[in-house]
Amino acid sequence: MKVSRNQPANQIPPVGQIAPWLAKQLKGAAVLLVVLIGLLVGGCVPSPILLRPEQRTIVDRSIVEYPADYDLQLFATGLTAPTAITFDADGRLYLAEGGLNGADPHIFGFDPDGNRFDIYPIGRRVPIFKPGFRIYGPVGGLAVWQDRIYVSHRDANGRGMITAFDRSGQHETIVGDLPAQGEYSLTDMAINPVNERLYFGLGSATNSGVVGLDDFSTGWVQQYPHFHDIPFVNYRLTPARFTTRNPRGGLFGGPEIAVTSAFQPFGMAALRAPKSNVDRPTAAIYSVALSGGGLKVEAHGIRYPRGLAFNEFANLYATNQGMELRGTRPVKDDPDAVLRIVSGTWYGWPDYSTTLEEITAPRYQADPAMLIKTGYPELSFLIDHDASNLLQPSRYRKELLRGVFPALSGASKMDFVTSQGAFSQYAGQAIVALWGDRAPFATSGQKLLGPVGRKLVRVDVEKKTTEDFIRNTRSTGTNYRGGAARFALQRPIDVKFDLGSSALYIVDMGQVQIKDGRENPVVGTGKILRLIPSGPNAIARQHDYDNPAYVGGKAHLQDHKK
Repeated sequence: MKVSRNQPANQIPPVGQIAPWLAKQLKGAAVLLVVLIGLLVGGCVPSPILLRPEQRTIVDRSIVEYPADYDLQLFATGLTAPTAITFDADGRLYLAEGGLNGADPHIFGFDPDGNRFDIYPIGRRVPIFKPGFRIYGPVGGLAVWQDRIYVSHRDANGRGMITAFDRSGQHETIVGDLPAQGEYSLTDMAINPVNERLYFGLGSATNSGVVGLDDFSTGWVQQYPHFHDIPFVNYRLTPARFTTRNPRGGLFGGPEIAVTSAFQPFGMAALRAPKSNVDRPTAAIYSVALSGGGLKVEAHGIRYPRGLAFNEFANLYATNQGMELRGTRPVKDDPDAVLRIVSGTWYGWPDYSTTLEEITAPRYQADPAMLIKTGYPELSFLIDHDASNLLQPSRYRKELLRGVFPALSGASKMDFVTSQGAFSQYAGQAIVALWGDRAPFATSGQKLLGPVGRKLVRVDVEKKTTEDFIRNTRSTGTNYRGGAARFALQRPIDVKFDLGSSALYIVDMGQVQIKDGRENPVVGTGKILRLIPSGPNAIARQHDYDNPAYVGGKAHLQDHKK
């Protein structure tokens, strides 16, 4: 008996045809499974490519402007949300794909011969099967000391931790269980060459100290409803209470209107000072022994210390991103800044701007129509500073504030120019990556007058001046079309000099779409650019930058030692 053409494809045929039918079904399922696994494992996802010397195109100055007597090259492409780069003493380059918005992080490197090696994960993994040790994004920073690669990241519960890997992928926890379940997680890391301790940043849970509807947009309140900012000392609060619509309100979800105070979970108004945590506050800079242990809070009241770096004199500096015009306590035009970090200092967040000025000043006041919705007609203090024994950071503004950028610049990671090497004319200055704004989320839907950030700036931390160092010739990298977009700065996030300061490497996250405060990177659009000296008298040319074996400056260091 033949099977009718109208018979459903999944209907079992007569007994005599079961065997061939079953074989066909199993064969089809096997093919489907192979295809599915292939797509999950890699498929059409671009792989990072370290360009060969002949492929390292010099970026035309009609697209990107950069200093005279230097060449800007496209060095690597095909990256997805790269967030950090560093080098070891043997010239190996290490790179992190940050694992933004739920994606898997990747840590890998290139040896001086250009060969890639994986740190995490080792080998390929099918996304639906991920046994064993895992790290979760975002990866905040990388640091190398001897044979260990330090990575700052989150764990499965959203808590912050730092893991040390070796080049074979073996790992050890340096510190864990840090309060990173809010807006910002662990950030950059830097190693003090004098005391040999690892310094790192941890951002705030909220925009300006109060859990609000903007935090519901990003999604963390739904995951961790009891989380909030944690002070380092026992703050005495002002009577400020903020009223908003309650997204959880309803028949069984509580009242329609929520009342929230600073340093408390959403919908809770403090009747007493919030409990401090002398070991694990939010919005702080920490240090820890390189082998783990001895955790110490170095500074607190720093909203988002995204970049950390020591200069040649072992002085620590950090970038700090200002509060944004959003949420229950919106702040207008809070700049981004470079700060000198002095141990034991309170830097004023959330009652002072990144420039260490009182946030009650007129320049920071949002439109009253925006503020009145929360029950307050003006931006006021959250903390009783005198009762909390807090020294006003404005007293030390001249010493602590070393560079200022426009609000929403997205000040990210940085590196200092040394007195040796091909960039010595800028010795002592910091090169800072400005990632750019997060409008319209960061502006409550208001349009910006023009593009902000998306460039590299040079900061003289002694003279306290800033100058553009590398920037797009047009207003922003997103205005480029076709091949030009491949070379333009999109979202620069990290900058590092190689060993001996022979070249400056720029990590660009690539195209990023902002939706409800979440950063959604476009797969494969990230890249690395490299700035090297040009001309017949350049130091770098003596070390043959076009040698395929050159990656991280080992040749330069060896020649310099001679």
